[in-house]
Amino acid sequence: MKLSILKIILWPKDKTKEQRIIQFKEGCINVITGDSKTGKSSITWIIDYCLGSGKCSIPVGMIRKLTDWFGIHLKLANTEMLIVRRNPGEKQSTNEIYWDEGITIEIPYYPQKNGRVEDIVNRFNQISRLPSLDFKSSEQVSGYGSRPSFRDMAAFNFQPQHIVANPFTLYYKADTTEHREKLKIIFPLVFGAIDSETLAKQRQLTELEAQARKVQRDLATLHNANRVWEGEIQSYYLQAKEYGLISSPSESTEGWSIENYISELRKATATIETLDVPKISDEAIAIAAKEIAELIHQEDESSRQIGIRRRRLTKIDALANSVSEYIHSLSDHKDRLSGIGWLEKKLSSNEKFRCPLCNTVHPEAVEELMKLSELATHYKDLTKSLESAPAKLDKEEAELRTELKYFTEQLDVIREKRKELEDKSEELAALRQQTRQIFLFIGRIQQALKNYQEDSIIDELQNEYRSLHERITKLRKQLDPKQKKVRLQRAISIVSKRIAEYSKILELEHWSEDVTLNEKELTLQFTSVEGRRDFLWEIGSGANWMGYHIATFLSLHEYFLTLKNNLVPTFLIFDQPSQVYYPEKWPENEKQQEIQVPDDIAGVRRVFTAMDEAILNTSGDLQIIVTEHAGSNTWRHAKSINFIGNWRKGEDEFLIPRSWVDS
Repeated sequence: MKLSILKIILWPKDKTKEQRIIQFKEGCINVITGDSKTGKSSITWIIDYCLGSGKCSIPVGMIRKLTDWFGIHLKLANTEMLIVRRNPGEKQSTNEIYWDEGITIEIPYYPQKNGRVEDIVNRFNQISRLPSLDFKSSEQVSGYGSRPSFRDMAAFNFQPQHIVANPFTLYYKADTTEHREKLKIIFPLVFGAIDSETLAKQRQLTELEAQARKVQRDLATLHNANRVWEGEIQSYYLQAKEYGLISSPSESTEGWSIENYISELRKATATIETLDVPKISDEAIAIAAKEIAELIHQEDESSRQIGIRRRRLTKIDALANSVSEYIHSLSDHKDRLSGIGWLEKKLSSNEKFRCPLCNTVHPEAVEELMKLSELATHYKDLTKSLESAPAKLDKEEAELRTELKYFTEQLDVIREKRKELEDKSEELAALRQQTRQIFLFIGRIQQALKNYQEDSIIDELQNEYRSLHERITKLRKQLDPKQKKVRLQRAISIVSKRIAEYSKILELEHWSEDVTLNEKELTLQFTSVEGRRDFLWEIGSGANWMGYHIATFLSLHEYFLTLKNNLVPTFLIFDQPSQVYYPEKWPENEKQQEIQVPDDIAGVRRVFTAMDEAILNTSGDLQIIVTEHAGSNTWRHAKSINFIGNWRKGEDEFLIPRSWVDS
């Protein structure tokens, strides 16, 4: 994918200040040198952020404090593009983006949001002609097989300071599991071992295999059904004889084939209409059930009436006993007051109210005598009125016993009728159940015969499976993993050979050994003459680690540019590769550098010699950006250098210009 960086543009939050523009050139080594904390390393993060990174890694501090928008001006194969992203502030990222594409691009005075980050990533996916299919197939079952993205290619473009000399991580972001696993999956695609057509065939193969498995299951189901039928056929025949469905049953079935049983069962299903099978309608059973329900209701009502009358008889009996006792009590009171009449007569003839017994005069005796007289009269009347009560109670008791007998006899009649109806209903239900069982049995025979007779369906499924198998075999041959592996290993062999050649230029240790790019471990592997195998982290020395990083990525891009469809953007960014030679502080002037550390200067010079070789080998199609502490005496010998600036005190502007800082 042809992609070069022409400019980095920063827009200040203070709109009275001018934009900060840093110019780059295509097809050369663009160098920025300077002291620490001048913004050199932020170049990497600004470019990555504008190219659609999900997280803004631009350092928090003066850069984020003073800058409102970060932008890059790109040169593509046929057009130019401007991508500008908003400073996320306190957030990790923002979706606010301005972008423009055309033959020529005009940089706006101040950008305004007109798209989303997803729009840029999708556009780059389209430009690089990345396949829209994912990697999920019968071979690839991990959770990282989503479709390849332009963002996945960043692994081959960036070598920030913490990666460029890292013995354990060779590729950008490969220090996280997600990016590491995804990188392993896309390796064959990036190296040209597979392409979009391969992924399409791979998806087609997955779908055909799923379809073939379904046809296999359907065939197995039919075959199992036939085997079950063959095992139960004799049982069906015996049941048909029991139901009387076989018109002329054979005495013996010894030596019968399955066709004999099928023939007899077909006759059984055909003669069902001629058999005298009782027809019991649902209506008849429903009427019987309704009559039983009505009798149950009548039975309940009769029982209720019997209960009412039994309770009334109990109460009448208790009342009769109470009345008898009451009459007896009243008779006792009446007898005790029987002498009141004689005494009343004697006193009324005596004017002085003299007592006839003691001859004593009692003026108040008449009043008391009158009270006793009234009480005696009351007892007499009450006794007379109660004399008719027992007769009335006896009459009511007789009537209740008559009614009780009537309802008891009626209940017996209802229960007898109910029993007869229930017996009849059970008989109807049994007959109907038998009829139902016969017809269900006939249905099972018919279904079994139908299943067994579906030879045509089995033939169709077998033909379909053969066709699917042929297509699957053809696709598997085209997608032969061995062929893909051969193509990948051929590509890795070419890259590994170039790594060895660049390692020789860089004068790295172990360069004469068999250096191989290991796509499974995502690192370099060294095989000595004795056969010992070591990985990059085992060979030691920061200079070796840094050197092999540079040799690897120069070789990768040199190979990518030979592919018909290169998916990787054609630029490389190295941040401070000289850190392994000058881990503390770079000498202030070049004369002091040459006097104090000539070997280290020579080592950095070899780095730029190797980069210069890569620019020459790629005919200027590769762009390299280097941010460095090292001075010009380390790269002035290279032919492809484009010196951008010296970001040191008293020299050029830093990433953030002085005018932005000065109030």
